Amino acid sequence: MFRPLLLLMFLVLLTACQGPYFKVPKDQYREQVKTLGILPLMVDDRSAIEHPEAAEIVALLRKHNVGRHPYLAELLLAKKSYFDVRAVSADPLQLYGRLIRSRSVRKTPEGPQYNYLVDPQTANELCRENAVDGLLVVVLNGTTRVQKRWDRTHINYLEAPFNDILASATVVLPSGEAVWEYHGPVGQPFLALQYPDFDEAHHNKTDQVPVHFTGMAGLKRSMTKPGMNWFQETKLSDPYQELFQELAKYLTPGMLNPFASKVAAE
Repeated sequence: MFRPLLLLMFLVLLTACQGPYFKVPKDQYREQVKTLGILPLMVDDRSAIEHPEAAEIVALLRKHNVGRHPYLAELLLAKKSYFDVRAVSADPLQLYGRLIRSRSVRKTPEGPQYNYLVDPQTANELCRENAVDGLLVVVLNGTTRVQKRWDRTHINYLEAPFNDILASATVVLPSGEAVWEYHGPVGQPFLALQYPDFDEAHHNKTDQVPVHFTGMAGLKRSMTKPGMNWFQETKLSDPYQELFQELAKYLTPGMLNPFASKVAAE
């Protein structure tokens, strides 16, 4: 009587090990994408950034995105899963208008999720110009999703819609076909735009916890907070360190040396 249950658990574990990010079998991905091009990080300024200073937030993201993608290329190359990983030089603002053909919104239980479709001709040109087999496209966008946010004691929490900056990432072939896809997990935004004010609820003797937008001064400090690796500061600020490690974790098809030791971004 326990065999069906054991079989189900095995299938769940097998699926978890494979991961939900590759849209084609890994062996097919390895054959198609031997050399990966990393595009500069882009920002979707028409996404749901509900902060009263949305324009300033877009400018803040674009400013800090500059020069970051080569670090991701180094991290992926160090994992020895590609023949080569190359940082592609381009103006992010012009690149977005040239490459992103359309955007669709997928409804999930937590909230909307953005998917970006690329222009096949532009993808083909970029691949040919940079001698790569595929392109990693990373777009930062604003999204409101239901999440749990804990107080400083980690005892109490508020489950409510929060507006955050998330990262959507896709690997596309020269044809424009998406062969890998990533969306920031719930509870791990690239940049949290709102916070629950447990202190205000406490002082007002109420269970109704208000949600506030973080001020620009706080958001700027969040964007420049040093990243940490083995208790040492890294060259990247915390949002980029966390994002790049997350992307590298799931964007490793194990092509060249599946037993290679993990090398963290400096």
